[in-house]
Amino acid sequence: MSEKYGGIGLNIQVVSEVFHPDNFRINDIVPELVRRGHTVSVLTALPDYATGRVPEAYRKGKKRSEQCLGADVHRVFTFERRTGVLRRALNYGSFLINGTLYAIFCKKPQCDTVFVYGTSPVFQLFPGIILSRRAKCPLVFYCCDLWPESLKAWNVKESSLLFRAMLRFCRWMYRRCDVIAITSRPFREYMETVGGVSREKIVYLPQHYGEIDGAPFGYQENGCVDFLFAGNMGAVQNLDCVLRAVARMRTEKPFHIHFVGDGSEKNALEALTKELHLEDKVTFHGRFPPEETAQFYAMADCFLLTLRGGDMIGSTLPSKTQGYLCAGKPIVGAIDGAGAELIREADCGLVVPAGDADRLAEAMTEMTEHFEDYKEKGRKGRRFYEKHFTLDRFMQDLEALLKGKPSLE
Repeated sequence: MSEKYGGIGLNIQVVSEVFHPDNFRINDIVPELVRRGHTVSVLTALPDYATGRVPEAYRKGKKRSEQCLGADVHRVFTFERRTGVLRRALNYGSFLINGTLYAIFCKKPQCDTVFVYGTSPVFQLFPGIILSRRAKCPLVFYCCDLWPESLKAWNVKESSLLFRAMLRFCRWMYRRCDVIAITSRPFREYMETVGGVSREKIVYLPQHYGEIDGAPFGYQENGCVDFLFAGNMGAVQNLDCVLRAVARMRTEKPFHIHFVGDGSEKNALEALTKELHLEDKVTFHGRFPPEETAQFYAMADCFLLTLRGGDMIGSTLPSKTQGYLCAGKPIVGAIDGAGAELIREADCGLVVPAGDADRLAEAMTEMTEHFEDYKEKGRKGRRFYEKHFTLDRFMQDLEALLKGKPSLE
């Protein structure tokens, strides 16, 4: 162990395909580990998440090794994400191959623990396994997305050869972790029954959400109840349910739906908006950088939280939920599993079953017609955020895991 932080600082090897300048929560975690006295090294890919293209500053072998956010960072070559399934597969596969080669042939790592930040896909866990074995140290995997379950979002069937091969690969990797920290409680059953992971290895560590400038926000009185959905607009988010609910709302009170973000379903959602003649009720604002989204959180009166139902992915907790709670506004959800449980536990809004457009219309109508009665729900959500989802709370629990002293359920 290093001599820093009162003699208990760790040398930590982080593996994360995503890292600064791409915007992910690992960018909060790494500098906070450094601030708390730990020495951090990061193995990552070339940045390209926001645009699908690698910035000029990182092309042609430039900035493969650099100091960033207080850590020693090494980047391996990866194909640009761009668009389409083939390019995405090349991007994922190139990190698996080049990250693995780096893990095998780099100087023997002098680390106390390896921490893999597990955004999709799970492939980045493999270089982490190699690094932990070479260093003879524990491996902590932070599971932010379920694999191979996530393949179903690409319409890969469980009976397919690809799914069955990925299942065996995932099971092999999961069993080589010393600790698997899960971001959503429903992950536990999946990891046990599908992943083949023993219960004692699994701990619940909900994702943090950094403070939003100005949060908790007040309300901008404009005589209209403004509903906001912010984030990825893909098939899993089931946003057509929102549009069908809007078409069924019967209220004389003014309301408006705002979508902020982008995704594979955005064009289809815009077409459905026209088909249902909702242009006067729905606005698509497009994608904004994180530092500019605060203006929309301030403008919103109520947040929308949706996921498809019927599978394990639909039972998870969308990462945007913590941001909604942070803002201090009520939530209306059409969601099952962890998302529904949180809304009920925090008492921060209204929730109906995933995909139920009729009941979502009723809930949104109730919010619109009696909005003043629901402002306290938003304040309750903010208090729940302060208790469970701040960066400081997250870092205390993460440090305990990395030091082999977990105090989590």
